[in-house]
Amino acid sequence: MTRGTVAFVMCSTRSGSTWLALMLGSNSRAQYLGELNRMFRDDAEACSLCTERGQWCPVFHNMDKVRPRDVHQVLLERTERQVIVDNSKSLTWARKSLDRPFDKRFIHLLRDPRAVVYSWQRRGRTKGIEQWIEENYAIRQFLTDAGLDYRVVTYNELADHTDETMERLCSWLGLAYEQRQMVYWEFEHHGAGRNGATASFLRDYVASDEAYYAEHRRQAFHDKRWQSELETDVKEAILRSPRLQQFLDDFRITLTPDGLEPKLRSASPG
Repeated sequence: MTRGTVAFVMCSTRSGSTWLALMLGSNSRAQYLGELNRMFRDDAEACSLCTERGQWCPVFHNMDKVRPRDVHQVLLERTERQVIVDNSKSLTWARKSLDRPFDKRFIHLLRDPRAVVYSWQRRGRTKGIEQWIEENYAIRQFLTDAGLDYRVVTYNELADHTDETMERLCSWLGLAYEQRQMVYWEFEHHGAGRNGATASFLRDYVASDEAYYAEHRRQAFHDKRWQSELETDVKEAILRSPRLQQFLDDFRITLTPDGLEPKLRSASPG
């Protein structure tokens, strides 16, 4: 039986999952996997780092010979790491591993819906507050119905209380927190997917906010652009959502002018 833990990061897109996964994967006993499910789509992606370098990947070679439900077990054996971190975010993908023999831990990451909707809009997506609520309730239902071991963490906890939050998560995963995890760009990370977080070590990242990430390259920062750039009427529509307050109560979080905060600042099961 394979020993080890797979940490799945679950959230709506544009919530900071890659950033969290990179910090976790920078622990000396952990391995970042990126959005692993991208390697098993019809238009399968390879390791972003090795594709950019034009080299054979020491972590993800021969993935076409591995069944999706077996891939985490294979990677635990191949990397010989205690924890591997998958930020695919897909419920369908996570379900494939529920009957596998390794330890499974889930981190439900919540970011202010105003920040998420702002990021969606920048990428031409029309989803809004109702979709954000539905997606996160679906994650919560999956985790609770299956009786899974999980923690809820907010983006603001990661950004404003990084050491404390990472130490708590690492301890839960059976790792000793290493402060160097914060400077994840100083380590080599293999995995599929590219975004602002990976722009610190991948060159070929092009997006509508490329200039912003270039300005903040290789440094820790709290992305608060939504506060000044999201239209006032959109912010107000989000706050007026009749389901928002019930959602906040159910997750025991509050919506402050600066973002989501836990009512009792702890990463405890939802």
